[in-house]
Amino acid sequence: MFEVGGKYANRIGNYQVLDIGPRKMTIRYEDGNEAELNIGIQERIWVNIQAEREAKSSRSKKKRATASTVNHYIKTIPTISNEELNPADVRAAVAPCNTDAPTLSKGDRFIYYSVAGKAFFAVATITGDPKQADASNYPDMEFTTEKVNIFPIDIDAFAPSLAKALWLDSVELESQPKFKDLLTKGEVYLTLSEDDFELLAESLTEYVESDEDDEDDDSLEDDGEELLLDDDLDI
Repeated sequence: MFEVGGKYANRIGNYQVLDIGPRKMTIRYEDGNEAELNIGIQERIWVNIQAEREAKSSRSKKKRATASTVNHYIKTIPTISNEELNPADVRAAVAPCNTDAPTLSKGDRFIYYSVAGKAFFAVATITGDPKQADASNYPDMEFTTEKVNIFPIDIDAFAPSLAKALWLDSVELESQPKFKDLLTKGEVYLTLSEDDFELLAESLTEYVESDEDDEDDDSLEDDGEELLLDDDLDI
């Protein structure tokens, strides 16, 4: 898809491709800054941007005036440990919602934030209607109601540890300029614009996936070192 010299875009801005490797490419943004980016991730982002541009150009005035029925939130979790950053425990931590929460529906999207860890650690989408459960089943979640709604969700991405989550201080949001002061306790449902949500979700996903790539590279390097050692022994 990408070509050296070609011009593309991601959520940060427009860029030109300088060099293409097997898995990563070197690019230069319009402000002159250069970066090395994962090709697979950038391909997905570029396809999404093209689809958004095409949709905007073909959308009628009536459709442009129609508000989206999908809501986008940051939801705060009091705390989550490194041991709990696995699919089963992440789902158990983020699926329950206070019955005093805003009206939530299938398709609503969430980015989850650990108050104790001061980091964004997961992205998920509601896939169906909730069932009620006793809040006492979740003693660490600091619910303020006796009952909670348990929503079925798809986990789009999550950090495998808090060290690999997206830190609060690295994020800025146009639709919520004072959001850092609002994420200080559990069960906060902070509404975001779709653009801010997508930018934050992609940043978290890209950060997690780029870290996985680094681990793969380290593994390949280790394998190479073992092969060299074996060769020496054979000699």
